[in-house]
Amino acid sequence: MSFDIERMNKLPSEARFLDINDFWCFPNRWVVKFLYPLSITPTQITILSLVAGLISVCCYMLDSSVGLMWGALFLYLKIFLDNVDGNLARVKGEVSRLGRFLDSLIDFIVSFLVYLVLTLRLVSETSNSLYWVLGGFAFLSCLIHCSYFVFYLVQYTSISGTYLCNRADESITEEDSKAYGRGDLSMLVCFLQRSHIFLYGWQDKTIEWFDRLSKKLGSKSKSQGLPENSWYGSKVFLTLTSPLCLCTNNILLVFFSLVDAIEFGFWFVVVVGNSYLLLLQILKIIKTRNNLILNV
Repeated sequence: MSFDIERMNKLPSEARFLDINDFWCFPNRWVVKFLYPLSITPTQITILSLVAGLISVCCYMLDSSVGLMWGALFLYLKIFLDNVDGNLARVKGEVSRLGRFLDSLIDFIVSFLVYLVLTLRLVSETSNSLYWVLGGFAFLSCLIHCSYFVFYLVQYTSISGTYLCNRADESITEEDSKAYGRGDLSMLVCFLQRSHIFLYGWQDKTIEWFDRLSKKLGSKSKSQGLPENSWYGSKVFLTLTSPLCLCTNNILLVFFSLVDAIEFGFWFVVVVGNSYLLLLQILKIIKTRNNLILNV
């Protein structure tokens, strides 16, 4: 099968939106084209991204500006490889539940360790234990931002009928249990899915609750439901939410590491990131209510 760059995209051309995250890894198409005829698998690239992330953590543990620089560079390499593995999987037609859960598990592990060691650096350099609170809030904010973006992306792809490998709710369904029982899905996938639920479940439930509340506020009455297409089908909204993706959050860490301003980076994630998320949702509610009034 010849290389088809169009297959890299998660969505068909008519359903695509401007994703800010694509700008950070734009050379990946050439890397994917180079890897396509080789026997290298997307899973192997995912494992390499984990290695790059762990090297980044080790570099960040070095008490020097050089450690910050190399930590940032290897963190960017992790981000880049994390983008390559998904694109390579789509081009090769090897998108799977295994890749989906392995990728999310590695994202959590690397993000947790990076925030941990950067917080440890701040505490060590300043002898101020309050930075543990700031670092914790920054990490939790990063997770919420990511779940927020993924939730609305998955809802959008569900409506468009594309890229159905991900689900907004990854709880083990009766169909999943039967697939594991028949051996259609391996026990490794089962373990990764349960790990995903343990690590991300609370975030997903929080965003689902936040979304239900927002839909109630966006409707004119408690009994009135909102059409799925009007609430989840906005390309403009998805473009605006894309900076909250984990990719852009990690790019911010790369930038603030290179300029030796980790504390400011944490504050940026907590204050600017959370304020931006709330502003987006408020505007979404207001726009929905206005549209309902105009359609009366």
